Amino acid sequence: MQKKSKYSLLRKGDVIRTNPEPDFYGIAVVLSTPEKIELQPGNWSYPLCHIMITPLIFKYEVMIQDINSNDLKPLIFQQFFKRKDGVFIPWRLKTCIDIYTNRNKSDLPVIGNIDTSEIYKAPLRFEVDENGFHLCGDVDKHLGREAYINWLRENEGSEV
Repeated sequence: MQKKSKYSLLRKGDVIRTNPEPDFYGIAVVLSTPEKIELQPGNWSYPLCHIMITPLIFKYEVMIQDINSNDLKPLIFQQFFKRKDGVFIPWRLKTCIDIYTNRNKSDLPVIGNIDTSEIYKAPLRFEVDENGFHLCGDVDKHLGREAYINWLRENEGSEV
């Protein structure tokens, strides 16, 4: 008998409603089909997939019909570092697509499933790179935090 999973599994095209801050909701999209990667000879990862954070932020529990598919694009996020004197200095722009397991342990709602072929056309490799995709583990309850921070910067003039 197969053991039943305690959480749902994400699949390519899933549209996830995130909740990066109380009363704020965002959208993330699973871009790739989950696959296992051999970490060392004979040692395999959980199924991994690429998840894209969009810049979309809503002040209500958004549903799939509320989203314009043309707005489903990766957030380009300005990262900063803080100097010893407390001044924030722009560091780099990050395309918010990273590698996660397909385990939805935080039970974030999947509000739909879409064809991702027109959303992001660049290659999606399972290679971790300082300037590329990062390995993030399981999806957590703060998925999409960058979109909320970006929203704060645009709407409240926050630097961080």
